[in-house]
Amino acid sequence: MDVRKIRSSKALKLLGLLISSLFIATVSAQVYNYMYIQGSGVASTTTGLKWELGLDAPGSAAIDGYTVTNLNFSIGATPANRSDCLRIVNQDAGESHIFNLRTMNSWGNYTNFQEFNMVVFDGDPEGAGVQQDVLDLSTQGATTSDMTIPSSATWYILVEIVPISNPLNQQVFFEVELMYESSA
Repeated sequence: MDVRKIRSSKALKLLGLLISSLFIATVSAQVYNYMYIQGSGVASTTTGLKWELGLDAPGSAAIDGYTVTNLNFSIGATPANRSDCLRIVNQDAGESHIFNLRTMNSWGNYTNFQEFNMVVFDGDPEGAGVQQDVLDLSTQGATTSDMTIPSSATWYILVEIVPISNPLNQQVFFEVELMYESSA
């Protein structure tokens, strides 16, 4: 046996393996480049739940997609109820939805208030609407129980603000999340 033939044969096999592994690494790297994509997207729908401003909503309030913005209240030392502040509308004609509300963030001097709540009604609170639950806006992490809004229904949110007798002129802030799922 010729030693040079054995060495060149092994060298060719090794070279073939190296080229194969480079090819596999290149193909794998290309696949991973396509698997990891950074970006964003917005899905628009006319089904599910949506926010709607009520007749008592502050003038600065607006709805931007799924978010109510600028829901700012300025009151004195007198309790204030905004009985038709917001509405939750079920846009689905044939499906009810289970939802709850949660105070995501709450900061500021809430000691100036005896009550700072969102009260959920299954109809107009000044009409035949029945109170379903209360969300304490002053407590971060507070949640309502699960509520079921029937198909095509509109529910009302009353904002209840009861300041102490001599409140200081300080702002408080809150963020609320509405989470819902389709009923089975």
